[in-house]
Amino acid sequence: MILAQIGSFCLVVIGIFVVLEIVILYPVYHYSYRDGLDNILVLLIGGIPIAMPTVLSVTLAVGAQQLAKHKAIVTRITAIEELAGVTILCSDKTGTLTTNKLTIDKTLVKTYGPFSADDVILLSAYASRTENQDAIDSCVVASLDDPKRARAGIKLLDFKPFNPVDKRTEITYLEESSGRLKRVTKGMTHAIINLCTRNKTEELENALEADVVEYAGRGLRTLAVAYEELDGDDPEADGNGFELIGLLTIFDPPREDTKQTIDDALLLGVKVKMVTGDQLAIAKETGRRLGLGDNMYAANVLKEGPPPGGAHLTLEQMILEADGFAGVFPEHKYEIVKTLQGLGHLCAMTGDGANDAPALSKANVGIAVEGATDAARGAADIVLTEPGLSTIVHAIRQSRVIFQRMRNYSIYACAVTIRIVVCFAILSFVYQFNFPPFMVLIIALLNDGTIMTLSVDRVLPSSTPDSWDLAEIFAYALAYGLYLTVSTYVPRPVLYSPTHANMVLITYPIHSGLLWSLSFSLPTSSRISLVFSSKPRLANLRTPTTLICT
Repeated sequence: MILAQIGSFCLVVIGIFVVLEIVILYPVYHYSYRDGLDNILVLLIGGIPIAMPTVLSVTLAVGAQQLAKHKAIVTRITAIEELAGVTILCSDKTGTLTTNKLTIDKTLVKTYGPFSADDVILLSAYASRTENQDAIDSCVVASLDDPKRARAGIKLLDFKPFNPVDKRTEITYLEESSGRLKRVTKGMTHAIINLCTRNKTEELENALEADVVEYAGRGLRTLAVAYEELDGDDPEADGNGFELIGLLTIFDPPREDTKQTIDDALLLGVKVKMVTGDQLAIAKETGRRLGLGDNMYAANVLKEGPPPGGAHLTLEQMILEADGFAGVFPEHKYEIVKTLQGLGHLCAMTGDGANDAPALSKANVGIAVEGATDAARGAADIVLTEPGLSTIVHAIRQSRVIFQRMRNYSIYACAVTIRIVVCFAILSFVYQFNFPPFMVLIIALLNDGTIMTLSVDRVLPSSTPDSWDLAEIFAYALAYGLYLTVSTYVPRPVLYSPTHANMVLITYPIHSGLLWSLSFSLPTSSRISLVFSSKPRLANLRTPTTLICT
């Protein structure tokens, strides 16, 4: 769309001068059909920025290669342009803002039944994977004295891994010592307590909630564990009801560079919002530690709306001003992105699970974090191969460098169109030079070939999100193009002497006694000139007169 508008600008400029040439050259100077057509072709060949798609594509490709060196793989190349304009970054907490190196504090294990703290840890290890582990399963199994105990003395019958919807794992196993079937589940506290039917009371719920809030205030995540027994030999049968037996505390420390990275993002004009599945209290404590703020809300407000009498009158205002959301499901991420986009923001969203794919596709820039599933990577525009928020912020900064290169070329392309069209039109109107299209083709090739170097041009990233301001681009191009026209169109009588043209590279005869040549001036070693010589029309001069276009 931007390319089309820039191209339209160039075509309008060319069209104006083509019409002027038709009106002036044929009726006023009585040009032949072929001579006038050649001059019109010169404007069309030299003015149309035919290399623009190629140059911009090369710039994006080189930029994608540079991002890959910094652990950000671009899967949709135009996402680089959109990343430069991102105003809000919605980030996961675990593994992105934190280290995702979890540890369980055995001294803080809470028990709610006849089981000891060691029994709770062992049963939670039963409900963990021993192969292809995620971070939580790994830390639970590692908390045992011997990781082999996670499968010792039991026969695995059925295992349900963690998923973002149920937010729990579950194992059904045969206890070899007793021969009985048993089932253990571990996961988010609200998901586990809703399953418990055997010992669930209001008093137990209040005690569990108080423990969760206490630990969350200290920055600790919690993991509830429940247990039930099965009658008979059918592992798919219902048990006698889950019983809440314990609460594990998990500590996930923030990354050392996260706070500084968030400060850097704010300096770039990017607001970082935490979007996590953890409890609200943990999200607020983590936000305070990282400098994100603690103006966070539970995910249920996304459906229920802001509470009556609150600071926010509308849901859109609350989402925009919030520092983050806790207890979110994948569908909540989608709604957050959709709302922010509706408010006019370019939004980037991180994700790692298959259910995050809709939100990643909806976001202006979907970012699959390190270790994401294949579904998340397929839906994302950028795939990170290194954990941490710093990789994302560096990608934003680098994308702005790439955007500045694209902007600079757009200004250059429009300015060169104005320069060539105006210059050659004036030469036709004032000096009645006839130009072969071959001549301007050389100029176009030289311009387009050398301008490829803009793809690695040294530029500074902007301190605010970038966007295409076509009015600014056209204004700069018009001013710069007219300046180049004045500096190019420098008519003065000079002598063909070694001082002015030490090396004539090309000489091309034009009918009616006109001659043009491409020369290189050695005194400054920095001037390439197109020299137009007209002997018949200036015969009264003692020396040939030349017109130098540099």
